[in-house]
Amino acid sequence: MSSKRILMLGCGKIGLRVANSICTEHKVWGLSRNSQANTAKNIEFITADVCDLNKLKTQIPENLDYVIYCLTPSERSEQAYRQVYLSGLNNLFAALPEGQHLKRLYFISSTGVYHQNNDEVVDESSTTFPTSFSGQVLLEAEALCTQSIHPSTIIRFSGIYGGQRSRLIEQVKKGEAKLSNKPRLTNRIHEDDCVGFICHLIQEDMQGKNNERLYLASDERPVDLNDVLRFLASKLSLELAHQSESKKDTRRAGNKKCSNLKMLESGYKLRFTGYQEGYSEMLNLTNSTP
Repeated sequence: MSSKRILMLGCGKIGLRVANSICTEHKVWGLSRNSQANTAKNIEFITADVCDLNKLKTQIPENLDYVIYCLTPSERSEQAYRQVYLSGLNNLFAALPEGQHLKRLYFISSTGVYHQNNDEVVDESSTTFPTSFSGQVLLEAEALCTQSIHPSTIIRFSGIYGGQRSRLIEQVKKGEAKLSNKPRLTNRIHEDDCVGFICHLIQEDMQGKNNERLYLASDERPVDLNDVLRFLASKLSLELAHQSESKKDTRRAGNKKCSNLKMLESGYKLRFTGYQEGYSEMLNLTNSTP
């Protein structure tokens, strides 16, 4: 298999790990708003903002085979989301050299595009009428990808944890996480599997195996948040308090169950099939740190 030319848009936790995984065999550029310490000798870093079309046109490499769009807004506001996901995507398409056709664009999206909130099972064919601005903007961005001249694959990740994402563990430690009498179904995927699945799809495409247009990526165990909290509290030998009846639940996620069947049918094998395995490793790593 010949070496490919790949642009990673976004060098955050997932983007940088994917770039590091593929740069030993392929020519990889990593583009981000802020300059990156060049700790990976096989990645060529580019400092540019996708919202600045003129700058982007001067920075986009020629003859790209693949682009991975893995950006996150600088703040949680509708304006920031529209800038990164809509203006940014349009600018990317405009900045690509005339006549260039990518082998594939990978767009990292979220299960926040689903509106279901009553224990429904959702998959790639489920209807999407998001009520949040973030879900609405992501759905618009997905449509831009689908309508472009470049083949695209959209990956909707559920709640990402693992790596440095230890927010729930810290909330349990501080007594901020509380049990609820209301159902709070959650869907998760470990950061390792986010990275692994993106790399898997790219590898499959390079080998001539067709990627689907859309994947929902989640682990095997949709679960009530209470169960996750009890598991963590047990591991940490802590007690959990109950949420006040009058306290309003401000969670953005709906009560749905994400099906990962198509993800598994692609041939990908999850490293962490459920929260118990993933959080156990996180806690073991924390306990083993001097």
